[in-house]
Amino acid sequence: MIELLNIDCMEYMKDVPDKYFDLCVTDPPYGVNLDYNTYDDSLDNWKFLMTKFIPEIKRVSKMAIFPSCSINKMEWIYKYIPPDWLICWHKGSPGHSSYVGFNDYEPILVYGKLKGLQMHDYFSLNNDEKMGNYGHPCPKPIKWYKMFIARISKTVTINTMIDPFLGSGTGAIAAFDFGIAEFVGCEIDKEYYDAAVKRFENHKAQLKLQYD
Repeated sequence: MIELLNIDCMEYMKDVPDKYFDLCVTDPPYGVNLDYNTYDDSLDNWKFLMTKFIPEIKRVSKMAIFPSCSINKMEWIYKYIPPDWLICWHKGSPGHSSYVGFNDYEPILVYGKLKGLQMHDYFSLNNDEKMGNYGHPCPKPIKWYKMFIARISKTVTINTMIDPFLGSGTGAIAAFDFGIAEFVGCEIDKEYYDAAVKRFENHKAQLKLQYD
């Protein structure tokens, strides 16, 4: 069952039992002043969001994986809500500036762990998704989501999964393609939600035509 909800993820999660979801893979706002429809992507708002979101996603999921939202935020993260582990995402050379010249990787935060999990904590994947694709200013590549699901699924079974920041619907498509029994995606912005639903339904229709 794939369930896509036009709702604030914090409102949804308050009614979810502890450790209900096996896995959370998501992509929250980065706090870099990106031009969203209805969200003020400031650094202060990011800090406020993380202080609410991280404790709650730790409560409702056995394992949560999401970007640190740039290396310079790691000091704040470790001071207030330290992760259990980090995964290194090597992006290639996107040309982003860094203290020493160029920033070619991003730390991925890990909270919790599925029992029996064995996976490497490094992966190389070019972020070749263009900003503005699917009606969203900052979509993640579908192979980004699928990489986590594929690696985790090698040693443990994922029955339930949540993406609290659904955005363009990429997480839903990845969960559907892997046959995850129950997936919930939350998106607070109505325009992004409608675009995600349309994209997901189109994906299902294309698969049906392919295999009919």
